[in-house]
Amino acid sequence: MKFQINRSVAKLFTRISLAIALCTPLIQVTGTFAADPVAKNAPTSDALTLKAENGPWLVLAKSFEGANAKTQAEQLAAELRKDFKLQAYCLSKRFDFTQFQSGAGFDENGRQRRMKFRDQKVVDGYAVLVGDFDSIDSVAATDTLAKIKHITPRSAMAEGAAPATPTDDSVSVSSYRQYLRNFIYNGKDAVKEPSKPGPMANAFITRNPLLPAEFYKAPELDKFVKKLNEQKGFSDYSLIDCPGKYTVRVVVFRGEDQTVSWGRTTGRTKEEEQISQLDVAAERAALTVRALRRAGYEAYQFHDRSQSYVTIGSFNELGKVDAANRFVYDKGIQDIVEKFGATKKITRSQQFGTTPTPRLLLELVDQSMIPELTQAKGKDIATWLAKFSVAFDLKPAPMAVPRMSVYSGSLLGSDRR
Repeated sequence: MKFQINRSVAKLFTRISLAIALCTPLIQVTGTFAADPVAKNAPTSDALTLKAENGPWLVLAKSFEGANAKTQAEQLAAELRKDFKLQAYCLSKRFDFTQFQSGAGFDENGRQRRMKFRDQKVVDGYAVLVGDFDSIDSVAATDTLAKIKHITPRSAMAEGAAPATPTDDSVSVSSYRQYLRNFIYNGKDAVKEPSKPGPMANAFITRNPLLPAEFYKAPELDKFVKKLNEQKGFSDYSLIDCPGKYTVRVVVFRGEDQTVSWGRTTGRTKEEEQISQLDVAAERAALTVRALRRAGYEAYQFHDRSQSYVTIGSFNELGKVDAANRFVYDKGIQDIVEKFGATKKITRSQQFGTTPTPRLLLELVDQSMIPELTQAKGKDIATWLAKFSVAFDLKPAPMAVPRMSVYSGSLLGSDRR
């Protein structure tokens, strides 16, 4: 006895069968995935590799780990570039869980406890990141983040598993379900899925890990601090006017008390008003900058609520990553660090032990170039010598130039989309 089944009924039966498969655990699967649609004409691995200049802010779209992590990451990055016109990159990272870690508390000998991971292994991970954004608050960055959260790349790799075939040991239930889901909704009579977050819904904005921490550090600059730096005598060669993005901090003068404004210390009456330590710090910074400028150095001063800085140089880049994937500072920055950093001489004392010897201002600037010293007489000479007895930091540090920004919390300046 023969049965004739209506064609539409057959289609419905097929879809129901596949829907059941989506809801049941994966036991054994045979067959093959379709060839990767972006394999042809895909960028080379080197072109996809993240570099220091690809940033400084990026969107971390997806991460992978395991034997197939590199292939998964490169396929996803290539597809994001080709189909979604996004500047995608890959970054490798090795996680070593075989080493001892410092634990909480101390042992019976008073030493900090040492602990080991229960699952000791070394994991090679790869991340897919999308750049390049000047600021964490960039409109381009936030728009791209929203886009990434809702797109669904065609590559099965985006689901988090994805070897070449579903029979591979590393295949996951989620990847196979995505494979079946694509099979259902790619037909002529397919019903469109409702709009929802895609496989990269957990994406977030992050810093470029290849850049040093100094790249993102800058003194806070708000209206009050900006006003401090506009006062007469402290606005000359202001760091706010520095044309570059980065500079090198060579010395910090710190005040010993908290003040509401320079020259007026909190809690003092009119009769008890004294010169604020912040005033002293600001004056020494201003004098140091003027002396360095006379000696031919590109020096800048900056003052905030608790301290004053003196910096040298103006740079638009901190440096680049070398062939070994290590960050190397710009040669100009290295020269400044060496010039103003500690000398090779070692100082020994009972109080502090063995310490490096700092470089002094009067070692780098000829006293004859400082009018306050050449024109002073009597007791004033000692006073002015004390003010110009400046010891530079043992290790000058590169830093970002502070900028006023329309975006709250931005450290790297205005948005340049």
